[in-house]
Amino acid sequence: MEDAPGAAETRGGVTVDACLDAREQAAAMEIVRQVRLRVAGRLECALLFGSKARRQARPDSDVDVLLVFRRLTPDREPQASHAETIADEVARRTGVPVGVWSVSRQDLEPGRRTPMLVDALDDAVPLWPDVDPPRAVFAPADAAFCAARLVDRVDEGGAEVARALAAGDEGWMRRLRDDVVRLCTAALLLAGETRPRRGDAVRRFIERHPRWPLSADERATLAWAARSYPPGHLELDDGHPVPPLPASVDAALDLVDRMRALVIFRTRRAERAGTFVRGEGWEGDG
Repeated sequence: MEDAPGAAETRGGVTVDACLDAREQAAAMEIVRQVRLRVAGRLECALLFGSKARRQARPDSDVDVLLVFRRLTPDREPQASHAETIADEVARRTGVPVGVWSVSRQDLEPGRRTPMLVDALDDAVPLWPDVDPPRAVFAPADAAFCAARLVDRVDEGGAEVARALAAGDEGWMRRLRDDVVRLCTAALLLAGETRPRRGDAVRRFIERHPRWPLSADERATLAWAARSYPPGHLELDDGHPVPPLPASVDAALDLVDRMRALVIFRTRRAERAGTFVRGEGWEGDG
């Protein structure tokens, strides 16, 4: 197989030539070449994804490359770190902002797929080899898997928020906001919705749950979480300022507990039924 940018079409008929200029293509393919030479592990394919693949990139957008390996350890190491080092080297040398995301074939299997991976594959344009990229459909088993992982992250956040509050560190607001977003995202995934991100996920959660009883402080907390990202911002856990919480701390923490119970109930329901949970049942909402 030749190390040349793929010309195969995506579902929408888009080729890599339509997504990247010659300099960007050269940088992306240099990463693929170096990864194949230097990273331990069989690389099955390399795909362009993200805003460049969707042809929605801004002038400062990165070139995002998805690397699909035959096998990786659960933590994706050391291959992921090695590939990221290569991408950093290429970016410094070429001046092209490039980034990589390493996954394994196992990550494409039912019950292991994340919404971001499904979306990335849906947008993907082949870089190497010149064949149609793998596709995946987000299934109820994937939603249950992802929701459970998000609840795990929220559980970790509870201790972090408690420590920050005790220390008088205002960083607790960022973690609480992030946990609200995680739970909104989990509820949407369990309903089969994968695209809403960050503030949009909170707004969509509110739209989907018009009858869920909420106190004024809980409504204020959700609205605060939704508007705490600047326009077009899609990143979680970054450093931009989070506005002060316009509600009592106890009410916000109670909201997280209620949302957590709701997500756990719906996760179990999705696992039992093997379907997405699109109703508004509040069983398990303590």
